[in-house]
Amino acid sequence: MAVEAVSTTGIYCRPDCVATPNPENTSTYPSPVAAEAAGYRSCLRCRPYRTDPPLTGDGVPPAITAALALISEGYLDTRSEPALASRIGYSTRQMRRLFDHHVGATPDFVARSRRAHFARRLLDETDLNMTATAGAAGFGSVRQMNRVMDEIFRMPPRDLRAKRRKGDVLVADGGLRLNLSFSGEFNQKLALDHLRPRVTSRVESVDGDAYRRTTQTCGNPGVLEVVLAGHDGRLEIRAHLPTFDSIIDDVARVRAMFGLNEDHESAEDHLMADSLLGPVIRRQRGLRVLGGWDRFETAVRVVVGQQISVSGATKVASRIAAQWGSPLPGEVLDLDRMFPDPDVLADLPAQGVGMPEARVETVRGISRAVIDGSLDLYGAADPSQARDQLLGIRGVGPWTADMIEMRALRNPDVFPAGDLGIRKAVSQLLGEESVLSESKVSLIAQRWRPHRALAGQHLWKSLG
Repeated sequence: MAVEAVSTTGIYCRPDCVATPNPENTSTYPSPVAAEAAGYRSCLRCRPYRTDPPLTGDGVPPAITAALALISEGYLDTRSEPALASRIGYSTRQMRRLFDHHVGATPDFVARSRRAHFARRLLDETDLNMTATAGAAGFGSVRQMNRVMDEIFRMPPRDLRAKRRKGDVLVADGGLRLNLSFSGEFNQKLALDHLRPRVTSRVESVDGDAYRRTTQTCGNPGVLEVVLAGHDGRLEIRAHLPTFDSIIDDVARVRAMFGLNEDHESAEDHLMADSLLGPVIRRQRGLRVLGGWDRFETAVRVVVGQQISVSGATKVASRIAAQWGSPLPGEVLDLDRMFPDPDVLADLPAQGVGMPEARVETVRGISRAVIDGSLDLYGAADPSQARDQLLGIRGVGPWTADMIEMRALRNPDVFPAGDLGIRKAVSQLLGEESVLSESKVSLIAQRWRPHRALAGQHLWKSLG
């Protein structure tokens, strides 16, 4: 979201703000972060800090997009810019230059802005004290939070809280409540329709308009709810945790899982312009590519789902969680298991799982590869790197690698052209009597780049 900054007041605003500054005194910045890096503070009328627009769009190098994704997951909370540059395959100088050009701020500034914006949402929407707010936003101390908040918002936290509006505060009814904003449309019904048949029993559930799952925050187990019909049309988080320290990282997981970080509006506009896919997109506006809570867990679920139905895969995943998942100290909202980690599934027995031994061995192989570092699901700058690593594991073919790229690694341009459902959907749209080949479907899909993952999601849904 571009913002307008006014040099005479030092304030930046949303384009639809009611303020009418002299055009001679205004400058346009590509995002709130870029305006903040230039020294401007957010407007108290339109409050641009309460939106979470994507920081990138078309034309941004994949490595910079990957770096921003890592920052959104807290990478720079414990590591340095040179470590980030090394991870994405650039020198620190080259990375900072590209960040300046495409983002308008340094990686370190983006990380500080991330924590500051999250803390300000807590100041607006909750009554957490300053110490709890600092911990929840990932700050090491209240003093550090004060310093960063003053840098970003030109005002200390206590003054910011004094300026919140009455309607901002979410009444706690069992757990900490927070709003999640996003750009574009979000079709709540389609999201729930996708999640409901796929949830792993005792680890996650869908109840009414809420998705729930177990999590650990700083080693403390609890449950997060994502309400898909929240305050002011936003998604809403309700956290049932013994501590809210570093809950910013759980919020980042939710945003990634529900596709809230992508420039969804631009992707839909691009696909709606296509003569073949456009009518499908218009019928299914707001459909997003949903991922999973954890990248390893999602990869395992994809393997479990090889060549069986969705309901069959759900039963097997639920059996794995029930037998090998670690129990929560107490049941919360009917959930009492954590999904097993790689150390446990590396020795998954062949008996009692309910799937072929070859598939069990693939789960073991992925688990062992994550443990020894030969498979990096959590930081490869280019998803194709992780794809090559996945294809080196016995039992992982192109379809499995594509699905892991889409659901776990959040590659917006992966397209499983060999999937039978996608081939059927394209064939139906073209009026073909027989199912098109993978090569023909792949060729057709080239015109949907760089948003082929969303195109694939729409094609699956078009089959009903």
